Amino acid sequence: MQTLQDPSSLSLFDTDHFFPNFASDHSWEPGWLADHRTESWEKFRKYKSSTSKDENWRFSPKHLFSLDKILQLSAQKDLVQLDALESKEALFQNLDKMILDFPDDLSRITDHDGPNLGAAQNYYLTSSLADNGFFLGTQKGAEIPEPFIVEHKTPKDEGITFERNVINLAPFSSATVFEFINSDESTSQGNASSTLNITLGEGAKLVRVLVQNVNNNTTLHQFENFTLSKDSSLRNVTIHLGSSQCRSETKGDMINRGAFFENFSLFLGSGKQLFDQRTRQVHSASDCTSNLLAKNAINDQSKSIFSGLIKVEEDASNTNAYQTNRNLLLSNEAEADSLPGLEILANEVKCSHGATTSKIEEQELFYLLSRGIPHRSAEKLISLGFLEEVVEKVNNQDLIEKIRALIESKFD
Repeated sequence: MQTLQDPSSLSLFDTDHFFPNFASDHSWEPGWLADHRTESWEKFRKYKSSTSKDENWRFSPKHLFSLDKILQLSAQKDLVQLDALESKEALFQNLDKMILDFPDDLSRITDHDGPNLGAAQNYYLTSSLADNGFFLGTQKGAEIPEPFIVEHKTPKDEGITFERNVINLAPFSSATVFEFINSDESTSQGNASSTLNITLGEGAKLVRVLVQNVNNNTTLHQFENFTLSKDSSLRNVTIHLGSSQCRSETKGDMINRGAFFENFSLFLGSGKQLFDQRTRQVHSASDCTSNLLAKNAINDQSKSIFSGLIKVEEDASNTNAYQTNRNLLLSNEAEADSLPGLEILANEVKCSHGATTSKIEEQELFYLLSRGIPHRSAEKLISLGFLEEVVEKVNNQDLIEKIRALIESKFD
């Protein structure tokens, strides 16, 4: 464990000895990974020294996501647990196992990049120091009916864990991945930052569901970059219930014709929680479809920020792209900011975007109250109905019931 001795003067990542010591501790890794870590570290230092204003942090208190107050890297190495799914058609392993036993399969991470939607400094730091994570790769034509299950834990100490997660689906294969992020203790102040790169081969199909329910002391950074090839499809569903503050950046790039990308998310905020979501749907090829729906139910003094862009490149004719952000304010102090956007460089496209922010309709509330339902329960029922449109996209009844129960518990 590396610990900062004088936190009053420098952050952990500002000390001259930090990265050389980290690299020395990882001298057993292959040379290409050492070079990748060093390159990412140098990019992190470059971004850290920049003082230019970044529009991608608009409405967001950037200082809350700063890592300057982190005092140590977490010493825990068991923060990512995999449900061992036996399959001869897939490789499903922890990051350290991949580095030791399957380095060639992992080496393509040197070509990966982040979504680059504003928090590139923290992305490159994560890429440089990632010690936890998982890898999933399939064989061509593999159709795997059972879901791969990944359990992520935040540290019990006050340090931070960095994860690198990779999903590579070979052409014409299909898979489902369920990810859960939780805290072992309700009072721990561990933090987590993760990267996820998904690459889908021609005709590949992936359903990925993430349920995040960490404690309200945790700061999360999530950087997700998805690349979709010809006729591939990806359904991404994220459920965010926990954290003190969470910055989530997601980019889906449809690089070949016929790709289909769906991105559904919900955030249920209470107390002083902050959820900052940045998305980009990039249509780089013709005849592709994307659909985004982000729903936020905001209570107490919590806040949500949504900034999304549909970008249609010059060669991406016959594009169908949709983006919707809907916010439900459950208190007078709750706040929701929305920044949907379009950038269209091609002809013959169908694109739309929209955002709405509203409170519970008095008529709806009165109807429930008049039937003897307590005020808090009535608000819960209305909120559940509002969020159900995203929950049902999970398309797995057992998991849907679990998510509904978690959402209900947030009102108790």
